[in-house]
Amino acid sequence: MDRKTLSEIQSTPVRPGQNTYQLILLLAAAVLMVLPLVTTFNEFLTRMVINLNLNWILEDWVVPSEVRMIAVLLRPFGISAMVNDEALFLSKPGSAFPIPVYISWNCVGWQSFILFAITLVSGLQGPFSRARKIQVIALGLLGTFWMNLLRIAAVALVAYYFGRLPAVIFHDYGGTLMILIWLTVLWSVLFNYFLEREYEWVPEASRANGSFSQ
Repeated sequence: MDRKTLSEIQSTPVRPGQNTYQLILLLAAAVLMVLPLVTTFNEFLTRMVINLNLNWILEDWVVPSEVRMIAVLLRPFGISAMVNDEALFLSKPGSAFPIPVYISWNCVGWQSFILFAITLVSGLQGPFSRARKIQVIALGLLGTFWMNLLRIAAVALVAYYFGRLPAVIFHDYGGTLMILIWLTVLWSVLFNYFLEREYEWVPEASRANGSFSQ
């Protein structure tokens, strides 16, 4: 078995993805540790911003659009929903009143875009062209947007089948886990099927010293 010196090990280039996976694990640990505090702070921040009427962009544009998209996502599950600009009202057989699911600006998932941006710092460190990096960012943003739609739809499903309290718990904890799992799957797919081919074409010397053409 060949043995390598410490200097040889340190000079060995790290394959793309390794640092990003470690970063996601650190983010997951940090988020889970402070999750109760983050949840409380987000609720306080939501109330404060709504009272100051500073959230009109998300409320007037993003929330109404997402409410209607989520209503469409629920149709394959046999759930019909009436909507307004900030809530879905789920019709359940045998229930006298529809089940309301309110969506505030703080529930649309802007936090997940911040987490994705943080992983970009590590994920795009490698011999990748500028065009490929732009494609990765576009795919990540689009995928994160759809993941947030699925996350909110999942909250609505939990409220429909199990009630308000389980939906609140899932919203606060399960939704965060969904985003972290999504980031892990996203970067795994990108590195193994989207960025790997470009990485393989870069000479070994360029990988080692970090030089590459854009």
